[in-house]
Amino acid sequence: MKRFANPSRFAHVAQRVSLGLAVLVLVSCGSANQQPVVDQANTIEMQRAAEQAAATRAAEERARIARVEAERERQELAAREEAARVAQQQAQEEAQRETLRLEAARVAAAEQARRAAVAREQTQLARIAELEAQIEQVRTSNAAIASANSKFEEAIAAAQALLDALNAEQQKYANTAADGELLVPLDKARIAELESHKDSLKREAQALNQQ
Repeated sequence: MKRFANPSRFAHVAQRVSLGLAVLVLVSCGSANQQPVVDQANTIEMQRAAEQAAATRAAEERARIARVEAERERQELAAREEAARVAQQQAQEEAQRETLRLEAARVAAAEQARRAAVAREQTQLARIAELEAQIEQVRTSNAAIASANSKFEEAIAAAQALLDALNAEQQKYANTAADGELLVPLDKARIAELESHKDSLKREAQALNQQ
């Protein structure tokens, strides 16, 4: 506001000084023309004062408009910054939720694989226990059949080898990747071979026992 007031004040003073000099000049021309000159000078001074007041009001209005515009721009900038902050926060929260979902899925897959492995192991152990019980029953009931006993011994060894292999395969479930996949693949062919060999020995032993 002071930037507009000071130049106007100086201009007003200068106008008054100039007007005063003009009046003095007119007064010096003669007393007969003095009153019209004074009236004209007063009119000019009033017009200049009105023009100066209008200019001052216009300058003040421009300053007010500039302040309003600056405040509006500041508010718009603050609103844009707040919207960007909220969007960034929402994106971060969504990324965190997605990470948690992926981690939960990985843990669930690993747990499912572990339970499946335990179930398979228990099934194999049950089958081996059943085989050992049958072998023991044959041993106690028909000790005279040496060849059958030999085959049963081989079947036990095969069953033990199968059990050891199953235990080794079970250890592989302790090392899984982030997606639940095994780092070392299962040797299914070897397990199937051992199981087939064990079943073959079991059948031979049972056949000898029935003779």
